[in-house]
Amino acid sequence: MASNGKLNTRKRKFGEIKKAEKSNKSQMTFSNSTLTLFNKATELSVLCNAKTALIVTSPNNELYTCGYPNCDAVIQQFLTGKDTIQDSEKKKQEKIVETLRLDYEAIGDKLEKLLEEEKNLQAINDEAEKSGSISSCWWNNPIDDMDLQSLEEFKNSLEKFRLNLGSAYDAKKLISTLRS
Repeated sequence: MASNGKLNTRKRKFGEIKKAEKSNKSQMTFSNSTLTLFNKATELSVLCNAKTALIVTSPNNELYTCGYPNCDAVIQQFLTGKDTIQDSEKKKQEKIVETLRLDYEAIGDKLEKLLEEEKNLQAINDEAEKSGSISSCWWNNPIDDMDLQSLEEFKNSLEKFRLNLGSAYDAKKLISTLRS
């Protein structure tokens, strides 16, 4: 509203439309106008949730098209009356749902395996606690009181343990890959 209480009735004024004299200027004007027209058509389509197709012919008789969501699909729907956009969207959504379902099943399988491993580990820990063997594991011994030779033996044992663990991991990974 204007400061005097009246509605602002000022309208946008357009310049006089006339043909450009130079062909280079004409092509430039066409390019800018076409780009603006395509932007406005796409904006209107998005805001109104409408399907649009726009075909423009240049001064050189070249065709330029713009459409939302897809120019070819909108024209095909206009010509045949069949909504190909909805069909393709349904196929995309079904594919996404199927992918998510497979991912969900894979995660569920992994979770079951992890729970099984956790249960087995808990059983091993419970058994070791009963027998009192947890504190007697060589890797639980303090290293502050060891002499140099004991530290070297400890280091070698850890390196062997690391190699054994790595080869066991590789073997299990290979077996799981072969089963898949």
